[in-house]
Amino acid sequence: MNDMKPIIVFLIMIQFIIPVFADHLPSGGSSMTYEECEAIMGRECVCWELGKCEFTSDPFGVMLIPFDYMFGGLAIVIFWALIVGILWLRTESPQLVGLVGIAMTSSYLAYLQSVNQSASAEWETARVVGVTLFVISFGIAIYQIITRRLTDAGPN
Repeated sequence: MNDMKPIIVFLIMIQFIIPVFADHLPSGGSSMTYEECEAIMGRECVCWELGKCEFTSDPFGVMLIPFDYMFGGLAIVIFWALIVGILWLRTESPQLVGLVGIAMTSSYLAYLQSVNQSASAEWETARVVGVTLFVISFGIAIYQIITRRLTDAGPN
């Protein structure tokens, strides 16, 4: 490992010395217009294909553009389903998973309201399914509490 230390230090230092050029782009930069891209691709181009998205004004929305393009309106649902699924596998607590799901849903809906957008139809469907599952989990919890109290009390 000590033999690799000078190489690693050299690679770290060289990145600050040598300028990086985008040789694969025409004329040293992405100066392609939407019309040129449409002529080449044969379809309407999206801002992330040209690197012209307004990242600083809406970073969350710009990061989701490519995924929304691939998954329709389900990109955020898929990402949060993974998070909630991992949380369920680790804790096996439907109440905790439900509360985290509600917190994520409310934060996303607050974000949509702050940028004056409406949720997609897929998102609304996923929200209804999530609320239904949350209500069912609380019903099961209440049933368990009642049956536990009845069986623990025993005959008097």
